[in-house]
Amino acid sequence: MEEVGKQYRDSSNLDIRIKIHEQYSTNKKDWHEWLFEHYTIEPGSRILELGSGDGTFWMKNKDRVPKDWKVTLSDFSSGMLADAQGKLGDDVNVTFKVIDIQAIPFEDDRFDAVIANHMLYHVPNRSQALKEVRRVLKPGGVFYSSTIGKQHMADFNELLKRFDPDLGFDLTNVQADAFGLENGAKQLEHFFDQVKLTCFPGGLQIDDVQAIADYILSSGTKAKAVLSGTKLEQFINYLEEVKKKNGGFIEITKATGLFESR
Repeated sequence: MEEVGKQYRDSSNLDIRIKIHEQYSTNKKDWHEWLFEHYTIEPGSRILELGSGDGTFWMKNKDRVPKDWKVTLSDFSSGMLADAQGKLGDDVNVTFKVIDIQAIPFEDDRFDAVIANHMLYHVPNRSQALKEVRRVLKPGGVFYSSTIGKQHMADFNELLKRFDPDLGFDLTNVQADAFGLENGAKQLEHFFDQVKLTCFPGGLQIDDVQAIADYILSSGTKAKAVLSGTKLEQFINYLEEVKKKNGGFIEITKATGLFESR
């Protein structure tokens, strides 16, 4: 998880990746609000979120969160968790803890609901992680885990290849190969009796090519090394040409969904 740690040591790269969805999604329902509406969590529940990032989900839904929920927000990255705590403040119903999902430091049957959004594909030992999630869930509890599919944002990769096939890197969705819409249910079914997938509809229509460049650069150190200086300027000019040919925007496919496991 070393590269993941570098990429998400704080919320700066994540902010870029969230922003492009907020600004250019063809589905006008906010992703975080959509997620909240697909959670069925009872009043008075004790909730653990693993990989909570910078707390954006809770900020966007703060007026809808029941006051009697007891929420523990956790992340592998202390820097990311600090960003979340700074954003959310000292809410009496929220606690913050650095946690590795592969070794959750809580007793058995503690939580009514566990959440892990867009993070299971980063976990080296997913079987151990899911075993831990199942262990800390109460009988009858629910596990919500969102992820991406193999076609998610794949158009960025095509843009890179058409611009210069010799760049030496791509954005192939290795995350979806690890834990995606296509194979997530099979992994979850080893630990849960009921697994249901609900997909989030829509894609992106982007009219600011700098947003595309920023997203690609946020993907890791290799992207920043290869796409810099003159090469970056040439790529942005290429994107402007593509945008003009496509009527003023560039379409990007999304494939995102939520697993509910009981």
